[in-house]
Amino acid sequence: MEKNEPLVNILFITFNRLCYTKISLPKLLSCSYKNYNVTIVDNGSTDGTVQYLKSLKDSKIENIIFNKKNEGLVKPTKKFWNTSNAKYVGKIDNDIVVPSNFINILIRAHNKINNLGVIGFCHFREEDINKKALKNKITSINNINIRVQPWIGGNYIMKREVALKYPYYRQSWKGFKKRILYGFNNYQQKLTDLNLINGYIADSKGDLFLWDHIDDPRNQNYLKDSNYNQRNMTDEEIIAWLKNDASELLIKY
Repeated sequence: MEKNEPLVNILFITFNRLCYTKISLPKLLSCSYKNYNVTIVDNGSTDGTVQYLKSLKDSKIENIIFNKKNEGLVKPTKKFWNTSNAKYVGKIDNDIVVPSNFINILIRAHNKINNLGVIGFCHFREEDINKKALKNKITSINNINIRVQPWIGGNYIMKREVALKYPYYRQSWKGFKKRILYGFNNYQQKLTDLNLINGYIADSKGDLFLWDHIDDPRNQNYLKDSNYNQRNMTDEEIIAWLKNDASELLIKY
C-alpha cells in the first residue's frame, strides 16, 4: 500500500447475466490500487450467479450479500453508503470491464479537485465519440482534465462524506409505477445544483478514459438476453441509440 492511500470501497451489484459477471468481476478484483475492497450484492439471481459468487475466495471481497428478491439499485446503494467505512465509495456494474488503474486515476482527480461529486470513466465507445468537437468541451482544473456533466451514469467514485451529506438518492417514479432501477441521474443533478462537479475524467491529451461496456451489440462478449433486456430494440436500434446518446451528452449538452 502506498503511503497515505485512502480506502476505497466499490459496490458491485449483480442480477443474472452470469457470463458478464465472470468477465467483469475478476478485473475489478485485480486493480493496481492497493487500498480498496469490493462489496458484492446479488439481487436474487437465478442463473448460477449465486453459486459462482459463493465459490469466490479473494481478499479484495469485503462482503457478499444475497438478496432473496431484486431490490434494484437505490436500496442496496444507500445501505452500502451508510455502512461503509471508506473515505471513497463507488459502484461498478457487471456489464462494465474496468481498466486496472481506474481507481488511481479517479482518486488522483478527487485529491486535486476538492468539490468533485460523482466522477468516472466514459461508457461510450471510442468510435462514437467526436474527439475534435469534444476537445472544446474539456475543462482543466488543477491539472485534471474533465468533461463536466450533470450526470455520468452509474459507474463512479465519490467521497462518502458527500453521499452522506446529500442523501437525495431515491427511487424515481414514472406515472404511478415505481422504477427501481432509475434515479441516480436525478441524484447527480441535485449535486450539480449544489455546485459540486460531476464528470468524465480525461487524460493529459484531453481524451476521455473509457470503460469497456460489454452490453453493447458491437462488443464481442455481448449477450442478447431477452429475459433480462427490457429495451425491446433490435441490435441496430441499440447501436443507433448509443451513438446518438454519445453525441447528445458529450457534444451538444
